[in-house]
Amino acid sequence: MQIYNIPIEPIEERYSVQWDEWFNSFFNNQDAELQTIYGEKTSGKINTGAFLDVIETNIYKTSQLLTLTHLLADYKDDFPLVLFLHDLWFPGIETIAYIRDGMGFKNLKICGCLHAGSYDKNDFLYHKNMHLWADKIEESWFANIADMIFVATDYHKRLLIQQRNVPTEKIKVTGFPIYDTFSVPCIKERSVVFPHRTDKEKRPDLFKKLANEIQPIFPAWNFIYTKEEAKNKKEYYQILNKAAISVSFAEQETWGIAMQESVICNALPVVPDCLSYSEMYFDEFKATSYKGIKRKVLQFMSAYETDKDIDLSVQRNKILLKGAAAMQNIFNEIKQVI
Repeated sequence: MQIYNIPIEPIEERYSVQWDEWFNSFFNNQDAELQTIYGEKTSGKINTGAFLDVIETNIYKTSQLLTLTHLLADYKDDFPLVLFLHDLWFPGIETIAYIRDGMGFKNLKICGCLHAGSYDKNDFLYHKNMHLWADKIEESWFANIADMIFVATDYHKRLLIQQRNVPTEKIKVTGFPIYDTFSVPCIKERSVVFPHRTDKEKRPDLFKKLANEIQPIFPAWNFIYTKEEAKNKKEYYQILNKAAISVSFAEQETWGIAMQESVICNALPVVPDCLSYSEMYFDEFKATSYKGIKRKVLQFMSAYETDKDIDLSVQRNKILLKGAAAMQNIFNEIKQVI
């Protein structure tokens, strides 16, 4: 089996650089021939957009498609070839389907991780009205082009099935690939962090409200937007490693990377009991309302002040075990698709 590994453009403030390293390392130790298809070099910055830069992600993907097209010109379809896309929301993927079907390639399979799309009403793509033209395109990509779709949680699978006509058997819940390559033993400080980007769907306004209401009670504590304080990924992890508590008010969450990173850095998580969070976190770290989240934060702050440890080890181990298993799960499903 040969795998064409197709990463997301390297952006330091996202996890695409880490995924490139982790997937290459993992796949190279498996029984597969691996070739990674990179795109044209980009700035690595997000000037316009949310998860990715609107212009640069299309430059990167288009150049990847050009390389793939040249490679497929020499493909003979006499052995299994799997195209694994780190981001299956890939404008131009129909180019590969055109070649696959036009050339009659039966052994060419297309798989990938799905992060989000216009099918999620809280996603950037929906906010930009891309659902007006992308709804049927997404159904075509997912139902007719992709052979297998990888998502992190059952919540995401349900959302996709509810909003788009996609065969259930194509969607595989694998977990989110993540390893602990960034936590360090650290003395915790009196800080509560908001680890997300400050886009509307992450509800930074509620974190501000939380800070305004709690700081008069605990004036020694700092409330930190990591996006505003950290100049790079290294500083971001330094903040997480020092943080006592990490809070999310997200209205859109299919992966939940920032909170997973927080837990791995031993910050106590407080999350809404909805979205992907519901199945990822134990009850002691979840709340069903703003008031409930506030109560949890106050509880954890009080525990810190009185030197009462709250055991995070089981939750942390759950995330790390699922993260390591996700990589293996994806590879196992790729083997099945052929």
